[in-house]
Amino acid sequence: MGTGLSAVYITKDAAQHLAASIRSVVRLVDEVLVVDSGSSDETVSIAEREGARVIFHPWSGFGAQRAFAVAAAVHDWVLIVDADEVLEADSARALREALAMADGIGGFHLRRKNYIGRREIRHGDWAGEWVLRLVNRQKGRYNPADLVHESWQCSCVVARLQNAALHHYTFSSTQEMLPKLQRYSELNAQKVAARGRSVGPWAPMSHALWAFFRGYMLRGGFLDGVEGGAIAWTTAVGAYFKYAIARDLLAAQAGKRR
Repeated sequence: MGTGLSAVYITKDAAQHLAASIRSVVRLVDEVLVVDSGSSDETVSIAEREGARVIFHPWSGFGAQRAFAVAAAVHDWVLIVDADEVLEADSARALREALAMADGIGGFHLRRKNYIGRREIRHGDWAGEWVLRLVNRQKGRYNPADLVHESWQCSCVVARLQNAALHHYTFSSTQEMLPKLQRYSELNAQKVAARGRSVGPWAPMSHALWAFFRGYMLRGGFLDGVEGGAIAWTTAVGAYFKYAIARDLLAAQAGKRR
C-alpha cells in the first residue's frame, strides 16, 4: 500500500472466524501480526497457515494486551482487527486513500456492522457503530489499565472512513451471549470498584432498567425482533450485575481497611 501498515490481532481460542478475517486483510497490509495468549484450539495453526506472524504473550487484560500487540507490530500505522471481524471487500480503496492523506491525522474510524448468526443488527445499542481501528501508534496509545472495553486514546485529529467497514460476527446464536455476559459483568464491575466511589443500593436496578429502555425502545432494538430483544435484555442484565458485583467488591475493600 505504499505506507507501511500492520494488521494486528489479539487472540485466544478464536479459530471460528480467524481464517476469513485474515484473508480479508492480508493483501492490503504489509504484515499480519497475531498475539496469542494460549489458545487450545486451532487459532495458532490457522494464523500461521494464513501467513500471519504469531507471537505468544500471557493474557494481561484487554488494554495491556492491545498495547503489547501494537508495540510489537513492524509498522507505525496499525489496523486493529478482532478475530471475529471481516473487512468488507471493497474497503481497500478507502484504506489506501486514508494513508495517502494521513499527514496530521492520527487515526481513522471504520463503521462496524454487528451480526448474530448471519443476521445484521440494524437498530438498538449495536447499530451505527464507529470504531477507531486504523491508527498511527506514534500519536496515541491503549491504556494498559483497561481490563475491558479498551479504546485507542489520542489527542490528535481523527477522521471517518465512509467507504470502509468491518463485519463483526460477534455471536453465532443468542445462546452464546450468556457466558460472555458473565465475564464482561465481572470485568466491568472491577472497573467501577477501582474508581473508589460508592455504589448505591438502587444503582444496579436503575442502570438495568435504563439500559433496557434505551436499547429496546429509544434506539429501536425491538425492530430487530428476537435478536434485538436478546441484546437489550443481556445489556440490561449485564448492567445490573456490573453494579451489584461492584457493590460487593467495594464492601470487601472497606472490610479489609477496618
